[in-house]
Formats: sequence, structure tokens, C-alpha cells
Amino acid sequence: MNAASAKARTLRAQLSLWFATALGERVSTLEKEQLEDLLPELFGYHIVQCGFPNRNFLLASSKIVDKSILYLDECEVDTSQNGICAIAENLPIAADSVDVMVLPHVLEYSKDPHRLLREVDRVLIDDGHVVVIGINRFSLWGLWHLCCCWWNRMPWSGKLIAIHRMKDWLSLLDFEIKQTKFCFYSPPLKNSRWLKKCLPIERLGRLCWPIFGGIYVMVGKKRTVPLNPIKMQWKTKPQLVGTSVVEPSVRSSNRVGKHF
Repeated sequence: MNAASAKARTLRAQLSLWFATALGERVSTLEKEQLEDLLPELFGYHIVQCGFPNRNFLLASSKIVDKSILYLDECEVDTSQNGICAIAENLPIAADSVDVMVLPHVLEYSKDPHRLLREVDRVLIDDGHVVVIGINRFSLWGLWHLCCCWWNRMPWSGKLIAIHRMKDWLSLLDFEIKQTKFCFYSPPLKNSRWLKKCLPIERLGRLCWPIFGGIYVMVGKKRTVPLNPIKMQWKTKPQLVGTSVVEPSVRSSNRVGKHF
């Protein structure tokens, strides 16, 4: 295991422990509420959560019967759950086999988020959905990250991905952004008493500045037909010598593949 893989493994393990704190539990509750609005609208046969098996409740609201969790390299396998052992950037799943993939803060703690997204694109069926959960850089949480990222504390040790950049990455893979929801407008305070006192800020934030929530949940749909049009190249057969009749042109096409 190289240094980058070991670091990503350590960070994900630390984040799993952080979700047991007062602030982490509050984040889990709000993210669950967002998914309860989104997942029932996504249908299919297979839904997969990438990482953090201790948060298996994230898939509870989905109507899809077959629910699976990818146990990443930092996690111990729980035989009571339907899970798959995996490396985050090399998913052991057949291509075009998953209907919905949920990524809860995995990209922020991945050694190669681009490769992980390409893997998600590979395993999703046409018209399948990816649900990305992340920390919003343009929020109070983003300000905390600027101050605390040097202290090696959770959840500030990851690399936050701006929403517009996430949209660009998904668009390059021919995903259509269907919806983006925000939550947690309060400061990321550790004390549960102060978190309760910030409830008015939560209500005000949803009404006045909805795009500045500390947590975002983005839903992307894999397009059946690529957004980039197929480039057509026209070639004409050479004329036969000694005739004035022009041969009809022959059309050939080279499909432009995805570049990421």
C-alpha cells in the first residue's frame, strides 16, 4: 500500500469515528432527512453505498429492495449486512449493473476522486443515478475548513470539492445534474447545547440563503445519449477517370469518446 492509499484509509477511519460525536450525529440526521426526500424517487434493482457501513441507515428510505454497501479498506466487514469488500478507486462490480450509487463524503477522502467517479460511471446502468454528499466550501463550514485544515482534525482533513467543480466533473462524464439540496446552515459547533441554540439560524438559512448550507446532496443522472454530439466527417470518393458523373459522397463517422 502506497502513502496516498494509507493516508486515505486513515482519514476515512477517523471520519467514521467523528460521526459518533455530537456534531457528527447532527450531520448524519440532516443527511438522512435529505436522502429521505431524494431516494424514494430513484428506482431500480440495485442500490449501493460506497463506504461508511456504520451509516447503513442512509439507504433505509430507498424503495429498492437490493441494498448493498461497499466495505472500503479501512472498514471491518459486518456479516449482518449485504456488503462487498472493495478499494475505493477500483470497484469490484460489473459494468452497467447498478441503478443508484450513493457516495457519502467518499470523494473528499479519496486519493483519486476522478478515478472513483469514472468507476461509478462504469458500474452505473444507462439512466442510473449517483448521489454525492459533501461539505460546501462556500458556507460557514468552508470558513471553518480554512482555519482548521492544518490541524489534522475531522472533518477538516479532507479536500473539499466546490459544488461548481463537482458539477463540471459529472458533466464531463455525461451526467445530468438533476437536483442539489443543502442543509446545516449553523456553524459546525461541537457542543450539542450550542447546536440547539442555533436552530433559528437553520430555519433562516433555508429561507434566505439556501445555497450556503454547510452540507450539499447532489443527484446526477447518467445520460443514455451523450451530451456531446457525434462529430460527422464527410469523405468523397475520387471521380472515375474519363467520366463527368460525380460519385455520391460516402459518410463516415467517428464517435467522440468521453474525456476526463
